[in-house]
Amino acid sequence: MSEDLCELGVIGLTGLGQSLAAHHASERIRVCIGDEDPTFVPQVIMEYKSQIGDDEEEPPPRASRCMLPSNNMAEFVSRLSRPRKIIVFGTHGDEHKFEDVWHKLAAVLGEGDMVWRWGNEDEEKRSDIQFYNDSTVGNLSKMEAQPKGIHLLEMVKLERDRTFTFESRGEAPDVFMVGGPLEAYEQLEPFIAPCALIGHVGNDAACAHFAHMIQRTIENGITQAFAEGQDIFTKAAGFENQDIGRTMKKWTEEGSRLCGYLLTISHRVYYKRDGISKKGFVIDQIVDSILFNQVDTWVTLEATKLGIPAPTVNAMLEARFFSAMKDERVEASSILQVPELTDTPSVMKDQIATDLKDALYCTFMCVCAECFAIFQAASDVESWDANFQECTRLWNQPGSILESKLLEVINTSLGSTQEELKNLLLVPNVVREMAEMHMAWRRIVALSFASAIPCPTLSSALTYYDTYRARRMPTGAIRAQRDYFDASGYDRLDQDGWFTTCWTKEHTKEMRKKEAAMEREEGGDTPKKRRRKKSIDPESYDEVEVDENEAAV
Repeated sequence: MSEDLCELGVIGLTGLGQSLAAHHASERIRVCIGDEDPTFVPQVIMEYKSQIGDDEEEPPPRASRCMLPSNNMAEFVSRLSRPRKIIVFGTHGDEHKFEDVWHKLAAVLGEGDMVWRWGNEDEEKRSDIQFYNDSTVGNLSKMEAQPKGIHLLEMVKLERDRTFTFESRGEAPDVFMVGGPLEAYEQLEPFIAPCALIGHVGNDAACAHFAHMIQRTIENGITQAFAEGQDIFTKAAGFENQDIGRTMKKWTEEGSRLCGYLLTISHRVYYKRDGISKKGFVIDQIVDSILFNQVDTWVTLEATKLGIPAPTVNAMLEARFFSAMKDERVEASSILQVPELTDTPSVMKDQIATDLKDALYCTFMCVCAECFAIFQAASDVESWDANFQECTRLWNQPGSILESKLLEVINTSLGSTQEELKNLLLVPNVVREMAEMHMAWRRIVALSFASAIPCPTLSSALTYYDTYRARRMPTGAIRAQRDYFDASGYDRLDQDGWFTTCWTKEHTKEMRKKEAAMEREEGGDTPKKRRRKKSIDPESYDEVEVDENEAAV
């Protein structure tokens, strides 16, 4: 009986589900198939046999007999060898349908069994980003699968350029990030690989959705920085559209650090003439306003919740908020004055182009550093064991909007470090690159500020870089002000303990009055009195004497 058991189970006989089942059956791997419509199963078996033929001289198991039917879920599961490996098709975007399939499976599955939910199968349909905590597979895994020892996995499809998708149809497989237990992924990966390019990004389905959120945020940050670069080219260097396109094309041809999909399409965008008005360029006719999507706020909210600084990500989002205020910006522009042209710095165009190239790269790196820091914090909290190197490999596939030399550098950097990564900026080769380019970056930000050109992501990224490397921040002044106001206290660099300062004579008098009041109330220097004194005068924790003359300064 065990010889007749199937190695793989396929539920949901969509076109892709049939193809995957047929592929493995033709390789003489026993596959059991099932569908919500049991009458459809025999038709699929018959079509498969008609295509594969039946060679009587073929040694067993014959390929024509390696696809087996099932009429219901119990029969389906009984035909699978342990641990059972099941792939579910046709449920993407229909959470109730998957839940129904899962509950039928869960009733008959046992410890060690694996269920893999296939992602978006429609090449024409965009994959919507799902908030990680709303992942059906992630929630079912925590609440129902894990207690039974069942492994649940989910794959999230990555978008690719529409032309690439059309021209490579049937040749280049779709790219998916997979979240779920690693041991289950390793057993199922050989069955998935013939039909998709996949990578394991974390040990929970929610991790794959979080990775998708991070990818979207990096895209938004880099595209915003490119847009700011164009603004600097136009307003500070006086470039025309053709000049911008020509410069970006040159960067591509010389193999600069910025090379990638976005740089390539950017220079084409600036060359494209307007076919509607027959005047000028398309880009000059596009309204400079973009409605932000609620999805774009998710990573910023998670950063705040986790306590991770993300000034560049926040600046990118705020730039979108400003863009939506089109009418208000137009009105303000006629009221709020900007420097006259004669008051702005004069810089060589070639120097601006050279510096801007480095400034953009540094900004892109900071966008990635912030996003990975947020991802790492979430991974630590959720125990995802997120694989950033695998994320960058998948994001850098041909046709991806993030395909670039930048991701190659990051992927290599992540692979070269053996220690746990605290921040992408601390990777040795990234340290060297930033040290080489940061002065050009500063010149561009300074030029933009002096020329009244907004550059929120470029400047916020520089702030992130400088703040992250600051040995000492001016936060002590904030704490001193607060202690002055309400004696909230502070800790010191030179010794342990908790301290407060009498900053003025009035503070000293107030303290003496409180001490005198306690003495009158308690009488004598009792332990109880000393405890109460400490609650009022934190300096007495360490028996620090108050110098009234110094306090009066």
